[in-house]
Amino acid sequence: MVLMLLAGCGGQAGEEYVGKWISTKNEKRSLTIERNGESFLIRETAPSMTGKIRTKNLPATLHDGLLQAPTGFGYVSVAIDKATGNLTASGDEYRRE
Repeated sequence: MVLMLLAGCGGQAGEEYVGKWISTKNEKRSLTIERNGESFLIRETAPSMTGKIRTKNLPATLHDGLLQAPTGFGYVSVAIDKATGNLTASGDEYRRE
């Protein structure tokens, strides 16, 4: 019974996405990814058109190893580049903080 309990405590799918990520192009842009029950929440912080820093919350789910978040124009996929360890999303690259 103890072994079954320990086996259940292993890493959950998508755990590699959880944490804070900073854009490699603009350090004012960041993503914070957290678990939200069985899904995830992506908090995107970035300057708005007026320059004011804003945070948007996007729900996300894990599909075939990729995080997918709905947008007004479909879905954005978030992936981790195995070669660099960086996260890619919406044409930007993020490094783990």
